[in-house]
Amino acid sequence: MSESPRFAYELYIAAPPSRVWKGLVDPEMTAQYVYGTRLTSKLTAGAPYAFVAEGGFEAVSGKIVEVEPARRLVMTWSALWDAEVAKDRPSRVTYELEAAGPETTRLRLRHEGFEGETATYASSSGAWPMLMSSLKTLLETGRPLPPLPAAGA
Repeated sequence: MSESPRFAYELYIAAPPSRVWKGLVDPEMTAQYVYGTRLTSKLTAGAPYAFVAEGGFEAVSGKIVEVEPARRLVMTWSALWDAEVAKDRPSRVTYELEAAGPETTRLRLRHEGFEGETATYASSSGAWPMLMSSLKTLLETGRPLPPLPAAGA
């Protein structure tokens, strides 16, 4: 039996865990680097959440599984941004934050629980490095990365 695919990414951010946490959960901050979507949630275990775009479109939704402010956030992940990913069953995203120095955080991201190399796996694993790099840039400079040009542009 083959192991289901998963995506893991780790980076260091020149900001304390409390600021990195804010970058992950503050709707005004997520709007700057998560394709214009705002995280909406009460951030308690069992609570629903969504990344909501202008006009109320939910690009991703799910439930909060675990929350330890400035340390760990685990959530189910139901991608809804197009018809192909919407067919996939929910997966799971885990963020782990650890102080690596007085003003440095090691952020670990895991996205797992896919039923094979699904549309959600392909799309998410391609997007996570850009999203996390943009979060890092936002926290370190006050501005997210500029949008990449469209393919073929």
